[in-house]
Amino acid sequence: MKKKTRAALAAFVIVAAAVMCAFAPAPEIKWVDVAVSEWALRACLKADKELYESSGGFNFSDAVAYLALKNGNRFKKSTDEKNLKKLVADIKDGKTMDELFGESKYAAYLRASYGAVLRPIVGDYEEEGTGKKGHGLRCCFPLAAGHWYNHYDDFGSSRSFGFKRKHLGHDIMGSVGTPIVATEGGTVTECGWNRYGGWRVGIRSDDNLRYWYYAHLRKDRPFAAGMQVGKRVTPGEVIGYLGVTGYSDRENVNLKSCSPHLHFGLQLIFSPEQEKGAKEIWVDLYALTRFLSSYRVRAPKGEDGEARAEGRRLWSL
Repeated sequence: MKKKTRAALAAFVIVAAAVMCAFAPAPEIKWVDVAVSEWALRACLKADKELYESSGGFNFSDAVAYLALKNGNRFKKSTDEKNLKKLVADIKDGKTMDELFGESKYAAYLRASYGAVLRPIVGDYEEEGTGKKGHGLRCCFPLAAGHWYNHYDDFGSSRSFGFKRKHLGHDIMGSVGTPIVATEGGTVTECGWNRYGGWRVGIRSDDNLRYWYYAHLRKDRPFAAGMQVGKRVTPGEVIGYLGVTGYSDRENVNLKSCSPHLHFGLQLIFSPEQEKGAKEIWVDLYALTRFLSSYRVRAPKGEDGEARAEGRRLWSL
């Protein structure tokens, strides 16, 4: 094993061990490193679909956590491909995820942390309007189909407005007015102006574990009709429009130094003290966003000029 690989694995073990101390039967999650690759997400989804009808033992988020356990949370296709192949074979032989995770003291932490992010992404769903049921990808890319975008992994980059800090989200560049859709369903908990995020929408998941943050929406008409705190939204529903507002104490002001983009963020909230302040947990969404790009909903404008999503609109069963 190369020195750099041993050092990185050792660092991961030390951090994971610190996180795992003082567990009660469930881990106390204070920090999450979602280091999964786009390849691993796509491969685990393919395996999930293949095994869904024949075996009830495979679980998408657990499969990703299993790979993280085997690779020290350092995802690499050559390694992960072998481990996933063995996992699928073991599940087909009748083994359970609990058996495969074994007695590892890191298993509970990895299953809980990756599960918090990925559990709603893949599973059973029901199509809105038709009632048709299915299984597979049930969350979607945050920009509507038919609109260009560009992005790179900018999580953790420095920011200086107001105070020096790290960028705790994922910026997706696009055109002003591009419809923004809810990646996951939930309840709108924030809808208005913020000096950092400009016009923004915050949505809390139904299980209260995830808070999705969509910021820098367009000037003058940032939100979809009827968008307000307390509204229930479904995956793929139009919630607002891409813009370039924020970084201003004055409301409805455009950023002066940035191109139009969506700030797309995901916060994990395992306990009340993690909701606001220094204990907040935000995750890098780059790989997940690339993965979700395979499911984009169309949102053409109606006669009233409002964009409305078409195609499969989902919610979990």
